[in-house]
Amino acid sequence: IETQKKIIEKYESLIRGLCESLTRLGTANKTINECLECHSSTLQESSVLEDGKYPVYGATGVCGYTDTPDVSSDGILIIKDGASVGTTSYAEGCYSAIGTLNRLTAKQGINLRYVYYCLKVINFAPYKTGLAIPHIYFKDYGKHKIWCPSFEQQSRIAEVLTKIDNKIQIEKSLLERLYSQKRYMLNQLFI
Repeated sequence: IETQKKIIEKYESLIRGLCESLTRLGTANKTINECLECHSSTLQESSVLEDGKYPVYGATGVCGYTDTPDVSSDGILIIKDGASVGTTSYAEGCYSAIGTLNRLTAKQGINLRYVYYCLKVINFAPYKTGLAIPHIYFKDYGKHKIWCPSFEQQSRIAEVLTKIDNKIQIEKSLLERLYSQKRYMLNQLFI
């Protein structure tokens, strides 16, 4: 288990470093709002189901399910208020998101995954407002400039980083299996 944790840490360190270097190979030439559109939701966490066909995303990941998704395309989900403000995740397929998240979609000629990796390395601290409950607004961080190469180059960079992300998910599922085996073995000791 400890070895598996170290493997995951190394891959996460690798992807952070690659995100930093690959998304900043050139000079920042486009603002985020030139690349993405922002969508809000009014869905509340109290109205989601425990079971359903489609996931509903909240600040901590999947927080419930629904039978009628709000969205049927990929999007970047970004926490817009609370302690984890600025945390991003990538959602695929059909899903819904609660109101504490903004859903960002790509404009024409932009690779959504590429911009997702750009957002992972942005420092959102200058864009936070509010003392008790921090908030970020798209109108503010949308002015942040990123390097946006040709669509083909965006796609190549996103493909490399996505492969590493997928490898991390595989390693995390392996870690979960190891924990499950440990629980099973401990239960067998005390029977």
